[in-house]
Amino acid sequence: MKIYAVKPDSSFRMMFPEDSVYDSEHWEFKCNSLAGKLPLHFKAYLSDKEEKPVPDIAWLGMSTFAFREDVANELLDILENSGELLPFTVDGEQWYCFNVLQHSDNSIDPEKSKYEIDDGEMRFGLTTPAFKLENLPKSPLFKIKEDNYTTTFCTDIRDTEDDVLNNFFCAIAGHGYTGVKFEEVFEA
Repeated sequence: MKIYAVKPDSSFRMMFPEDSVYDSEHWEFKCNSLAGKLPLHFKAYLSDKEEKPVPDIAWLGMSTFAFREDVANELLDILENSGELLPFTVDGEQWYCFNVLQHSDNSIDPEKSKYEIDDGEMRFGLTTPAFKLENLPKSPLFKIKEDNYTTTFCTDIRDTEDDVLNNFFCAIAGHGYTGVKFEEVFEA
């Protein structure tokens, strides 16, 4: 089993929600439901860096990922098993903001993990997590308390056919979707 941090691919255009949504108290993706809190069908726009292509999966508002409608539909089982999809539009085209809801509050071994600052008494800035596998959620995508729910992680388990079918990493690679990259952070 491998665990990856899911990161935006900066060679593609980024996306930003309209200011009233971005500036709202609810634009925070910390594993709490945002359905009914963010406006239904808000609008967003692509960055003005037109030399960069539009991705299949965009980094939205410096906080989360957005999936084009056809991509969200293809990955629906994986995404709904891990969070919620919130509809919005870009130039009249349907997209979905992905809010990861699955999380673990005790998923890393602090003694084996690496930090920006670790003086024995204080640990700050988790850089390399050492996961406790028994404490991870049983979903393909998740966040952890130890990094303040900022990084989206995905598990890469291929023991059974069901594992492969519900594997976000495999689905992205298999379909050739653009806009995300994977940084391996743990292997067991």
